[in-house]
Amino acid sequence: MKRIYAAVASAVLCLSLAACGGVTVEGDTADTSASSSELPREESTPTTTENGSNEASRSNSSNSGGTSARDGAAEEIDALPEASVERTPKAQDFLDALTEADVDIAGVEDQLIATAANYCSSEDKETNVTVDAVAGQLIVQGRTTVEEEQSAEIVTLLKESADRTYC
Repeated sequence: MKRIYAAVASAVLCLSLAACGGVTVEGDTADTSASSSELPREESTPTTTENGSNEASRSNSSNSGGTSARDGAAEEIDALPEASVERTPKAQDFLDALTEADVDIAGVEDQLIATAANYCSSEDKETNVTVDAVAGQLIVQGRTTVEEEQSAEIVTLLKESADRTYC
């Protein structure tokens, strides 16, 4: 009996997964023009108030804005826009010191600044292993020409640059 339930459950699971198979969006199959439909509006009717003035009354107050809002067509972008981040002078000096030492900092600026902040705020800077880990990552990612055997050079560069510019 358990085998029958297991077989039925497996069949239901397989069929439900198979039903989800083709849900990806293909760019060529979709209609690219945006269609808009206008909502029906109720006409305003003038009414006379007690003092004799005319007022326009609407039976639906939600349409009092005039025109209805419409979304424009979506456009495909080729690249992400560049975000400009304002950095403190200390942080920029730290990054400049690394750049002058031929370290490729593109894309990891925030991580390097966080490393400097961590190093500067640590109670015992000599036992802080964050700088060692980041130096290793810079070498492995090819952001410097220093070989792994000489990783102490990058560690020293990071520590001295942080001490001189950030701490």
